[in-house]
Formats: sequence, C-alpha cells, structure tokens
Amino acid sequence: MGSLPQEDGIYIYQNGAYERLKIEGPFVPERDGTYIIYFRNKRCPGCKAFDRKWNVFVKRFRTDFGSLAIVQCTNFFHECGDQAAADTFIFYLVFATPQIIVVIIENGVPAYVERELYFDSVESLESFVYGVHERRKQLESQPGEELEEGEGIYIDFSKKNWREVVEQIKKLVMEGKSLKEVCTESGCKLVVE
Repeated sequence: MGSLPQEDGIYIYQNGAYERLKIEGPFVPERDGTYIIYFRNKRCPGCKAFDRKWNVFVKRFRTDFGSLAIVQCTNFFHECGDQAAADTFIFYLVFATPQIIVVIIENGVPAYVERELYFDSVESLESFVYGVHERRKQLESQPGEELEEGEGIYIDFSKKNWREVVEQIKKLVMEGKSLKEVCTESGCKLVVE
C-alpha cells in the first residue's frame, strides 16, 4: 500500500498508490459511483492519529464498492498549496478534520452525501462506509422535509457550476456566516444562519 501523500492536493488511490489529480475547482467526480473521501490537514494531530485507521481501512477496502480519495491541505482552505483541494474543503463544508465523506455520484452529479468525524475503530469506519446505501434507502423511504425559509444558496447540480458555488460559500464564510446544509429530493440548499 502506498504511503500517504506529503503535498497538498487531491489524490485518488489506484493500483496501490495515491495518484494526484490535476483539476480546476472542487473535486466532484464525473464518473458515477461511490467515493470515500478522507479530508486531512497536515497540521492536524487528530489526522495523524486517524491515519493508522485509514491505512488499515485502505488495505481491507473492497474495491468493487467504490473509489478512495484524500483531499489534503496544510490548514483547511486558509493555508493550502493546491487551490482545487482548498475549493474541495469549501464545497463539502469541511470545517473539522479528520473527516470522511461518502459521495454517491449518479448521472455525473452528487446524488447523496454523508459525513462522519470520529471513528473509534477501523470497524466503525467500515460500518459507516459500507452502510451508506442502506442508510440512503431508509432516508429516501421517509416522507420528505420542507426546505427551511431564509437566506440561502440554492445548488442546481444540473448546471455543474462547482466553482461558482465555491465562491459563494467562501464569501459567506469570510463574512462570518454560519452555514447549514439542507437537501431534499428537489435539490440542496445552504441555509445561512
């Protein structure tokens, strides 16, 4: 198994090694499938402790389940030697690390996203990742919630305007606004609180 990347950037795990992606804007996979993304800061002691669990998870990962990726910055989007990685932190609203996000891409756009911050074992990480489809099915079988009223950014995934979304989010974050993500079958909305 390849060692963890040393430089800021976005990496896909393939053929036993991390391969750096050269993209513009945030990492939103275009190919349909399930993506497990580890958001990591190089200055994060919690990330260094979590790395051992991640490495065991990678060794045991069922490649038929999906793809693995790491998005790494030195210190979130504030201090990052790779603009695409910084944009990806913003796009997925990652303000705490280590964080695992599972993204299900359908028809070239994110259809479902789940996140978790803490895993006490490799088994709890595996349970989170491999249980995503069942949790999604349960959530979708429940009656839908109404979107909250208020100021917000509406994300129209059909436009695939990821860079524009990142700029809107970054502006709100820099203004000190608190953001909450609300998604329904009709789309997602970042509610400004």
